[in-house]
Order: sequence, then C-alpha cells, then structure tokens
Amino acid sequence: MIPFAQYLRGLASDGELVPIDGSAGVPPDVVAAEALRANGPALRYRRADGVDLASGTFSGPDQMQRRESKPWSRLALGVGLNPDASFVAVLETITGLGPSSGDADPTYAGQAASRTVDSVRDLSLPRGTDDVWPSVTLGVASVSTSEGSHWAPIHGSVVSDDTLRVRTPDALSSLLDDDGTLSIALGVPPAAVATAYLLAVTGCVDVPVQACGVADDVPFVPTNGGLVPSATELVVETTVEDRHPDFQSDRREAWEHGVASTPLALSVERIIATDDPVIPFSPVGRPLADDLQLAGLATAATLYRRVNDYWGISPVEWVLLPAEAELGICFVATDVLYAGFEWQLANLLFTFSSLFDTVVIVDEDVSPRDLGRVLGDIWVKAHPSRDWVFSEPSAPAAKRPRYRQDGTTGARLYVNAAWDPRWEDSYIAPRVSFDQSFPKSVRDSARQTWNARYDAVAGDDDRDGN
Repeated sequence: MIPFAQYLRGLASDGELVPIDGSAGVPPDVVAAEALRANGPALRYRRADGVDLASGTFSGPDQMQRRESKPWSRLALGVGLNPDASFVAVLETITGLGPSSGDADPTYAGQAASRTVDSVRDLSLPRGTDDVWPSVTLGVASVSTSEGSHWAPIHGSVVSDDTLRVRTPDALSSLLDDDGTLSIALGVPPAAVATAYLLAVTGCVDVPVQACGVADDVPFVPTNGGLVPSATELVVETTVEDRHPDFQSDRREAWEHGVASTPLALSVERIIATDDPVIPFSPVGRPLADDLQLAGLATAATLYRRVNDYWGISPVEWVLLPAEAELGICFVATDVLYAGFEWQLANLLFTFSSLFDTVVIVDEDVSPRDLGRVLGDIWVKAHPSRDWVFSEPSAPAAKRPRYRQDGTTGARLYVNAAWDPRWEDSYIAPRVSFDQSFPKSVRDSARQTWNARYDAVAGDDDRDGN
C-alpha cells in the first residue's frame, strides 16, 4: 500500500510530476486540462490558502503518440508495480483489489489525518470555469453496516460551510439510514481509489472492503461512516441531511455514466487533515481526465476477467477502453477459437457493459501500447462490407458516445479486425515495423548512430545550462 503523498514523491522522482505555485488566477481545472491535452506531467498546486491539489496523477499521455510513458504508467506505480509494467499486469492487479474469496481481518494503524479544519470552505477546493460551487472529485465514500465497511466513488460540490451536495452509487445510498453517516476520504492510496471505482463498475458496492483484496495491504482507521485508509490525507465526516436534494449538474464523473447514482445532501460534522494535506482532483468532463482513466481501467479489468473466465480458458490477451474515445469504444485482442467466436465475444462484451456501442477485435499479437497501430488494423484487415457488423437499430443507447446521448435506441457495431484464422501464413501480410523490416546488423547500427547523436545533443544542452 502506497500512501498518496508517497505516491506523489515517486511520480516526482520519475519526472512525472511538476510542482507549480499558483496559476495566475487561472482555474486549476483549466491548467490541468491543458496539461493533459499537451501530454504533460502530473501537476501539484502549492497553495498558501487551502489544501495543495494534484491533477493528472491517475491519468497520462495520449496513446495516439509514441511515448514510453503510457496512461496506466502512473497508476501502475501507485498499485505497487513498476511504471513500465505491462498493461495486462495493471489489469490483473486492479482485478485483485476487488472481491476475494473470504473476509480478511482488517489491519489498523495510526491515523495520518489528525488536524481539525474548521470549515469545508477553508479547503479552497477547485472550482471550474462553469461551476457555481467548488467541486469534490476522486473521493472515496465509506459507509458502515453490520457486514463491514462499503466503499464507492463520490462526486459533488461544496454549497456552504457545512453542506455538500453529492452523488454516489444507488447501491451505496441504499445502505444508508435516513439519518445515516457517511465519510468522504480524499487523498487516499491509489489502490483504494481504484478499488472504489472497481466496486462501482462491477456492481459490487454491497461487498464490504474486508472481503476485498485491498484489505490485505491497506491499514484502516474508523470514522463516523466506515473504515478508511489510515494514510488518507483528508477525511470529511458527514450525516445525511436529504436523500434527493435539488442538485443538477451537467458535469459527471465517468463512473456516473455507467452506474445509477443518487443525489444526497450531506451535513459536515468534522473535517480532519494531515499537517500538509494534498488531495487529487480531476478536471471532470475534459479529455483524458483522471476519472476517465480510472473508470476505463476498472471496466477493462472487469471485462478482461469476465470474458476469460467464460470459456474456461484465456483466449483474450487484453481489453482496452481508451480515454481518447471517452470509453465509447472497446478494443479487445484475442485468439479466434472457432468460426463465429468474434460475434460471440462482441456480444459478451456488450452484455457486460453499457458504456460503449462499438467493439473492435484485433489479433492477439497486437500491442495495447500503440493505439495508432491498433486503429490501423481496422482499415488494414477489416473490409467494410464483410467485417463491419451492425445490429438491428433497437439496442439500448450506450452511455458514453458523444454522438448519441438522447437516450434513444440505436445499432451496435463490432469490427472484426483480425486475420482470418483459416488463412495460410503466406496470405497474411507481415507487420511493417523497424524490428521486422531491417536485419539486426542494420538495426544495431541505426541505434548506435541515434544514441551517439542524442548524447552529443544532451552534452550541448548541459554546457548551455539547459
């Protein structure tokens, strides 16, 4: 378990986090969105008033560009993997955070947050250009029942010194009494926020965290709601004031598009923080935002496990819901087991998730690290008249595609962009790449020349003081 503050230090040491002092009056979500658009690093906002903020910590660069760092590289570090861990390793680790075979005895530790904050407004949480109130994003809600503590993501706004308007999954609000208590944890370990998203998208909020894999590594502390990670930067303890307040907002975190949610009015009872708290936030509704990446990875991890368990073997190499498509397309790399397998796989994916209306199937040897190459397989391998298959226009409306958000029915599409397994190898075009197009001697010579020129340029920059 890696505390959020330690996680930020790890990102900084890897060159993936840049501190900034203020933003010259520009709203933090504007700066955060621009940093993501420009494939920049994560940002830490150092502020004299209010808590420090961090953005982009769970997100990453656009996969359409060739970069060593990938969108999941930062979160990989947060869940205990190397930043260069494979995409599948990240999916399997996230899956392991969810419901497990039995209950674990929770480990308790000293609470990192011990300083009392007078008012929720004193936190100076970020407010977007189109927002009326400051926003609470990337929060983990904790509710206690006789079964244990239950976690789910929570998103909302600060409407007064002691009142929040939030949305949280129906499954969590149903566990609350009319005057129940709920705690909001901000700045939790990355494994904890990933678990909250995973429980929401899998419909397992009713499973207590004591029965989840995250309980094996995360020490807890009790709150007036349920257990939260002991290393949490900021805890807001609340009671339920109203179950269905008049709370309308066009901005929704990504999980809210795939999970039914309930609005709540919460009365703040106590706020405790670390001495120098830093909490993450997401520029909700902006491209490549942190909540998109978390929801995409949690959904991909769930689908990866479900489809591979379906046949008793594991034909699927990976499943990807790229934030670049706002989770509206599902890519899957698989071995084609038999004639008609692609159709069956696509229908399984549509059954297990309502986010997307398009499934693209590619060969099992295609890498998820280069989205441009994955997209290229659509026009290289899939003929529009044969391999693009539309359903009847009566499918339920998908939740994430921007081009159809009126709730009406439409068609689903799956694209078979894999080579026909019945073809002989001689009929299959070789993949064009540096490694496959040139002999080893030529590749080695090119790399030596490139490295020599890179070292020379780097030396010139050092002498110039850059």
